[in-house]
Amino acid sequence: MIDSYQGWAVDDLAELWKAYQNADKSGSDRRQIIKMIEIAQGIRGEGGSFDFALISTIGDSLCKFLEEKSELTAMESEIMKVHILAMRAVFRQDLQGDQPGLNRNLRQLMTLLRA
Repeated sequence: MIDSYQGWAVDDLAELWKAYQNADKSGSDRRQIIKMIEIAQGIRGEGGSFDFALISTIGDSLCKFLEEKSELTAMESEIMKVHILAMRAVFRQDLQGDQPGLNRNLRQLMTLLRA
């Protein structure tokens, strides 16, 4: 089932990337942001279920970051991009399990990005 999950996750990340690009090109509105939150929530939840703790950490950070946004500034768009690229890197490196050092560092970085 883990192989299937990685396929789903790659598809979900591709969908999230497409939503990000559409928002970046045309300007974001709350509907687009809600769509991105929904996709990120799915990725976050599945990450925890399939032992990709870092995906859950990054997905949680992205959801919290987007939660109260009605539109994205250029800087906020870049922060979203960093989240998506980080999730892609986790899958490329097959970083399953707790990864306590990376998880701690990512949480600190994501906190700084949201500040």
